[in-house]
Amino acid sequence: MFLIVIMTLYPVKNFVLITAEANGQSVSDINKRAEGQKALMELSQYNIEKAQNNLKTASDKRSSSSVPTKAEIEIVLKQLSKGETSYRKVLKNVYIVGDSLMNGLEAYNILNSNHLITQVSASLYHLSGNVNRIIKLKPPVLILHYGVNMISTSKKQLNNFTGMYTRLVKQIQKGSPDTRIIISGLFPVDRDVARAKRFSKIDAYNEALQKMCKNLDVEFMDSSSVLKEHPECYGGDGIHLSKAFYEKYWLRFVIKEMEILG
Repeated sequence: MFLIVIMTLYPVKNFVLITAEANGQSVSDINKRAEGQKALMELSQYNIEKAQNNLKTASDKRSSSSVPTKAEIEIVLKQLSKGETSYRKVLKNVYIVGDSLMNGLEAYNILNSNHLITQVSASLYHLSGNVNRIIKLKPPVLILHYGVNMISTSKKQLNNFTGMYTRLVKQIQKGSPDTRIIISGLFPVDRDVARAKRFSKIDAYNEALQKMCKNLDVEFMDSSSVLKEHPECYGGDGIHLSKAFYEKYWLRFVIKEMEILG
């Protein structure tokens, strides 16, 4: 009974300190340890919250509030067919960076040149030289298309390609974390051109790109079906494409399949 009365009347904190002192520990040691444990708990909680706040996935950037409905997309596609609107207006938030296959959008005057960073015969070194420019632009949607000028039968070269691509995309993600990044797969080439040994590796490159996108948590766009359905769009070299390819088919594919408006 006596012990119960003492514990009730005496503050618990003091009781703990008395016990600690009896075990050879000073009050100062106990306070320091308690403060250290508190700081550690606060730091752990901060790191958890920071990680949660900084986590931006491809799906986050396609939130329900920003994804147009199928009905909205169909309305816009009909307006484009009737000439009631333009791709410049519909894709006003889209920036496209890449090689000569993307340069066609500028050459045919289909999209705003300010939203295109392209170059004939460009490789990933072109992207490397424009990363800082892209980051400054902070594009809402970024489509990247590279590969046809770097394709090789060498497995080592393929690994070098995806390794360099990965590093560059990570730079963009770090500098412009709110940008929705879409990696376009390599376009197939005309059947006669495809006989060249290196072009037989297009599928392997696209498989590697798809895996890369999964690792980077960005979107992969495979629009090869467009050319398979419309081989008449190939130019004389069997690689480059007609104006109809972009206006009638490819950009409509981008809007519909990637759910992009605005």
